Amino acid sequence: MTAPTNKMNRHARYLEQQALNKHLEEWTEGHTVFGTLKFANGFLTPEEKADKAHRLFWQKVDRTYFPTAAVKSGIRIPRVCFKHFGSSGENIHYHFTANVGDIFTFRRVAEVHWKQSDKHTGTIQIETIRDRTDARHYLAHEYTSIGSKTLDETTTHWNVPEYDAGKYKTISQLRRLLKTHESYSDTFNT
Repeated sequence: MTAPTNKMNRHARYLEQQALNKHLEEWTEGHTVFGTLKFANGFLTPEEKADKAHRLFWQKVDRTYFPTAAVKSGIRIPRVCFKHFGSSGENIHYHFTANVGDIFTFRRVAEVHWKQSDKHTGTIQIETIRDRTDARHYLAHEYTSIGSKTLDETTTHWNVPEYDAGKYKTISQLRRLLKTHESYSDTFNT
């Protein structure tokens, strides 16, 4: 009796995934990068610890680009984040798409903050999105196996208040970016 129930659940999740893909089309509009965040050993990293490192990573990235008051009012880098466990179902890692202007600078900022989020963080890969349809399908491809747990609503910000990006290009932002650039040199050139 268990097998038909699992098959029905999988079919229901497939239908939910199709609906999610339609939402992702809207949520990822204008996104320019696709990222993967891995741990040194995703098989041994507890989910709670991984979630904490992921939240800290995005908090640091947002604070690099925006002042505290802006972040507190909901101004953040527009992004959609998904938690994945791989084909084994045990290798925790994250994928995201984000709307960023200067991809080179964002990549450096992200690399520094991912490495500094937790002593167990591993590789980070950020690529320019070439096909948004492929990117959003990959984000949601584990939905049929793990359900809504895959969409990381805590770190996802697709409904960001309208903001003028130029408004935040201040000397303070430049200082934060330069500080991160110095950290990049220290972290990756030693």
